[in-house]
Amino acid sequence: MTRLDRMYSNEAHPNPADAFHVYMVLAIAGSDLSRRFRIPLPAEGYYTAATQYFEHACADGSLEGLQSLLLLMVYGLHNPSCDINVWSLNYQCLGSLIDLGLQRDVRASSTFSISFLEQEMRTRIFWVVYSFDRTLGTMMGRPIGVRDEACELRLPSAVSDSDLSESVCDETSRNRTTSHMTFSIHLFKLARINSEIKYVMHSICRDPPRYAYPPVPDIHLWQKEMIERLQTWLADIPRGPEDDAIIKICEAKYHEMMILVLRPSPGIPEPSEETLARCFQHAVDLIRGFGELYRQEALLYSRLIVHSVFLSTLIMLHCLRRLPHVASEVQIDEVVADTSISLNILSSIGEYWAEAKRARDCIHELSGATVQRLIKMRSLEAPSRLTRQGKNHSISGTGRAQQPQAANEGGELPSLRTDTGVENLPLNSFMDDYDPHVDSMSWLHDSMPGGFMDFSGAPDFDTLMWEVFNTN
Repeated sequence: MTRLDRMYSNEAHPNPADAFHVYMVLAIAGSDLSRRFRIPLPAEGYYTAATQYFEHACADGSLEGLQSLLLLMVYGLHNPSCDINVWSLNYQCLGSLIDLGLQRDVRASSTFSISFLEQEMRTRIFWVVYSFDRTLGTMMGRPIGVRDEACELRLPSAVSDSDLSESVCDETSRNRTTSHMTFSIHLFKLARINSEIKYVMHSICRDPPRYAYPPVPDIHLWQKEMIERLQTWLADIPRGPEDDAIIKICEAKYHEMMILVLRPSPGIPEPSEETLARCFQHAVDLIRGFGELYRQEALLYSRLIVHSVFLSTLIMLHCLRRLPHVASEVQIDEVVADTSISLNILSSIGEYWAEAKRARDCIHELSGATVQRLIKMRSLEAPSRLTRQGKNHSISGTGRAQQPQAANEGGELPSLRTDTGVENLPLNSFMDDYDPHVDSMSWLHDSMPGGFMDFSGAPDFDTLMWEVFNTN
């Protein structure tokens, strides 16, 4: 607000940093509000106005310059059509972070004077860059940037913006009520968990160098402990009277991390069926959580949402094709309803970005094929169930049940058929196109060339489909 006041007081020749920050905030807010409430706001015009000041706003390598880069990244994540390469921008932010020493815990001392405001802003900005790096590395299947052991991972104070001033420097004077920073700190803790998951489960090389920290001796025990830590994190989500949307966002983040822990990875390339079944349930819960946010008009359209909706639906369909017991127990109408949530969200985002339309088309094609397989499997199961029931009835009932079909000349019973003429297949025929020796989820790992996204940050959905569902 101080920058805005300075802009109005010096409209002819504004300070470049002030102008860039104000216009970028208006561009980000305008793009969000115009989509959620269907009102025309000149978001792209604000962004164009901001770019005129970008060179001078980011030239000095200051804290303001790094904030400018972060504003640009936020806008790029929510507006892929602007052609901002968020991956390259992420590394510019990391370079600036190290150059400014934000990875170190700098506090006021007798030899070094720093205000509480600057100290907190340094810590906040560090965690924003850290969180973006972990999120993008996970989303794109690429290595994370700055390692945890190179940073002093102190958390910012739970002080709201209204109380954040140079005079606020002691614990007793800080606002103890739930604020946006309370939720931010909780999400920063999740970013650190995300970092550990990437280190342990998703590193390509499983043999650490001799100078590294001791490796995890039992990755399955570590996985179990990580699941318990995530459940504790979920239970500790702050609660407030009017924080329904942000609580649902935190719950969605929890399901994303559980999927990251449970899905196939270089650390555990072939999870057990029980693990995949849990992964399936978290994917379904994530889709339904996004559906609630979408109905409340609280879902912010971004590359991260497109990726998460697409990936969770893909994993749900993958597990239905991989796990016979899940495929036989799931309700088909629920599968249709869950995929409809994904299609509705991606269709809505697709009004603005072509890549979301491609994701929607992929889900439409794969979900249709999967539902057809489920229907086929149920129709093949029905005659065998009726036959078993008939046999049981002939033993325990009146003895008037229909006799089984006669054997053919070779002594074998003829195969049961549905009214469509499809031969009755065993239950695991639903998975007959899977090679158990091939890691069908290898596209999720750092080892995939180019990762999930190409170098411009655009997802290669066609390749992804081929990798996961290499079927006729």
